[in-house]
Amino acid sequence: MKGRMGLVVSLAAGVFAVIAIMLYLNAREKELLQQSALQDVVVTTKDVLENTPLDERMIQTIQVPRKYLQPGAIGKPGEVVGRVVAVPMPRGSQVTGQNLLAGGRESLAFNVPRGMRAVTLAVDDVTGVGGQLRAGNFIDVIGVFEYGVPSGTQGGQITYSQERTEAITIAQNVQIVSVGGESAPPPTSRLGGATEEGASAGGTATLLSVTSVTLLLTPAQVQELVLAQQIGALTLSLRSGIDSAPVDLQRLDENMFLKIPMPLKPRAQPAWREMRGSPGR
Repeated sequence: MKGRMGLVVSLAAGVFAVIAIMLYLNAREKELLQQSALQDVVVTTKDVLENTPLDERMIQTIQVPRKYLQPGAIGKPGEVVGRVVAVPMPRGSQVTGQNLLAGGRESLAFNVPRGMRAVTLAVDDVTGVGGQLRAGNFIDVIGVFEYGVPSGTQGGQITYSQERTEAITIAQNVQIVSVGGESAPPPTSRLGGATEEGASAGGTATLLSVTSVTLLLTPAQVQELVLAQQIGALTLSLRSGIDSAPVDLQRLDENMFLKIPMPLKPRAQPAWREMRGSPGR
């Protein structure tokens, strides 16, 4: 009897041991499979120096076991292209969020397209569309200039004749890349339809006190705008998000604006008589 009981206990212990071993092996197998499961990760295809913006030629996507993924590794090329490298990265390095600069002021220089320039203009609540401008908007730049022919002095001040004031549209469809130093674009599209950043639940946008606006221009336009800011007064007009077509505008002065006809200057005598009476005729 005792021998039979001992045999049953031994068999039970053996079965328990087998079950425990199987459970352990299954758990271990599952753990190893999870660690060895392949994951997409973006790596560099060449040595990349600090402060270099990444493009498609510098990266590729490979698969590595999960256990070899670095913390914060990025698996989608679209999240990497255009970002700026914060530290030198040797060839084959996994691209992580810690290796890249955050968007915004630090990377503005790398967001300026080749052949373009960023230039800043001083504005106030009136010339800057009442604080409604945001990075990513498109605007026109209008300059107002005063003309006159020096005719003498009075009280130590130069006097002018033939004075007039003209308004000229200097540039159209210009993109704003920064407003008051903040270059992070709002969640809007060039096609419009999205709400402005900072809008309240009731749909009213928060007005900003803006003293400067940075625009994206060609080098020639930068020269024109810098000179215009020194010799005249500039005002920005905000474009619709769905309107990018240029408008043919003429220079406008006060006579054209008020529809004042310019009088014809009388001549002392007919032109043919002046020509006949000139020396050598």
